[in-house]
Amino acid sequence: MGKLVRKFKVWYVWQDEEHQQWLQEMAAQGLHLRSTNMCCVHTFERGAPADMAYRWDVRYFGPNAEYRQLFQDAGWELVTSTVGWHCWRKARTAGASTEIFTQRADNAAKYLRVIRLFALIVAAEALAYWLIPARHEYAEGLAWGMFVGTAVVGLVALAKLSKRMKEVQGA
Repeated sequence: MGKLVRKFKVWYVWQDEEHQQWLQEMAAQGLHLRSTNMCCVHTFERGAPADMAYRWDVRYFGPNAEYRQLFQDAGWELVTSTVGWHCWRKARTAGASTEIFTQRADNAAKYLRVIRLFALIVAAEALAYWLIPARHEYAEGLAWGMFVGTAVVGLVALAKLSKRMKEVQGA
């Protein structure tokens, strides 16, 4: 087993192409993704430099056997999974596709799954704010701040993901 190296890199779900490119560059330097905590800490295993393609997909209820088999049959290896996101990789070869989705609608559906999750989080936060009574003025202010913060982040994420979804659809 090669030496483990940790790297810190923040990325957002709508920046998956840039993140995938970065992972490819790391592999070319001999750093092969082993795990990530999704938001920023990546653990790599040092090995021989390789030309690898990395792709992310999201399935919140885990990769079932059929899903895994579909990817494996196409030559993809599941590298890591975290909070519903699954990172796949395979060696890049001339003439072979390095996309996990061959149709635009399938690629756009990935972003739609994430949009639905963000919408659910924002709605749950709003519901919790309005239904849970604050016992103290301080708690009410804290709850309001958390709600506004979550709503702003959620709405920005929804806008960015909607834009990304339209880009992959070719609209």
